[in-house]
Amino acid sequence: MDVKVKILAGKEEERRIEVANDDTYEKVLEKLGINPEEVVVLRNGKPVPEDEQVVDKNNTREEITIIRIVSRG
Repeated sequence: MDVKVKILAGKEEERRIEVANDDTYEKVLEKLGINPEEVVVLRNGKPVPEDEQVVDKNNTREEITIIRIVSRG
């Protein structure tokens, strides 16, 4: 499944990535090259745990937003 991801880290960036049915948010961060300790992941505006699967049982398309919470100083 193709998923749109919005990344907020100083500037807004949108990317599309392919995710498998069993991919977790941790896997999405890995595919994007993002350290999970530096961000908060939101699905439809609500925080989600890294080990939760991206594709839900209804196979609905979700809006994923990644917000960087640690600045690189």
